[in-house]
Amino acid sequence: MAETTISTKKHILTYGVILGFIWVIYGFLRHITDNGTTIHWGFSIFELSLYIGFIFYSIYKYKSKNDGFLTLWQALKVGFGIVLISVVMQTTWDIFLVKVVSPETIQEIINSTDKLPAKELQESNKTANKENNYLINIFGLVFNLVLGTIIALFAGAIMQKNKDPFE
Repeated sequence: MAETTISTKKHILTYGVILGFIWVIYGFLRHITDNGTTIHWGFSIFELSLYIGFIFYSIYKYKSKNDGFLTLWQALKVGFGIVLISVVMQTTWDIFLVKVVSPETIQEIINSTDKLPAKELQESNKTANKENNYLINIFGLVFNLVLGTIIALFAGAIMQKNKDPFE
């Protein structure tokens, strides 16, 4: 039986860019439908299922291209790489949206929190108006990387199949 080796980097790059474009298109659609600042459980369920489904699918495709074999380390590497590329694209889109396309987005988010006392609202307004405040984007980047790594770990644990060392 001839061994098939596939380029892990090419697979990661391909599926990472695809997932990144999906997130950018999704973010653009939410922006043009005025749902960019809307917090609803339906959006969260959709986003999580998209994330889980795409990571599982990309690891499954990697396994099928690798003669049906997959180690946990390969699944983790593929999943983390795909998530890293897509999250960087998503974060770049978010920064572009907030700084260039729609700078009033942060003000809309602050105004949607009318339940806060006036003092807290002023403090959050000061923090949000700082030019170099990328703390939210960094938190989102780290959160998505951790979530994607956990999903890839589960996918790898479910789909792993090692080669028989005695063949």
